[in-house]
Amino acid sequence: MKPDITTYEDCLLLIRTFYDKLLVDDQINHFFIHLNLDEHLPRVADFWAFILIDKPGYQNNMMSAHASLNLKETDFNRWLFLFQETVNELFEGEKAALAIQRSQLIALTMKAKL
Repeated sequence: MKPDITTYEDCLLLIRTFYDKLLVDDQINHFFIHLNLDEHLPRVADFWAFILIDKPGYQNNMMSAHASLNLKETDFNRWLFLFQETVNELFEGEKAALAIQRSQLIALTMKAKL
């Protein structure tokens, strides 16, 4: 049985593993290869820790950070597939299911707003 997502370290593992996939994915890696990952990954992990384990402190506006990227529906679909694949590879349980549910909601919201 795989562990559930219960700590900030779990969120970091999820995001680091997810970004390893994003960076080698020919369809969407161009959105990520220019990022300073030492700065970016902790911010993304903070976002997911806020959502999944109620870690306080995340105050960035995720939508505005992505507004200028010119994302297409196929980009969202690929992002969602890779995120959910990563969650399922590493974790299972209530918080893992919540991560998948929230990723779907985020993708739908971002598609509608962007």
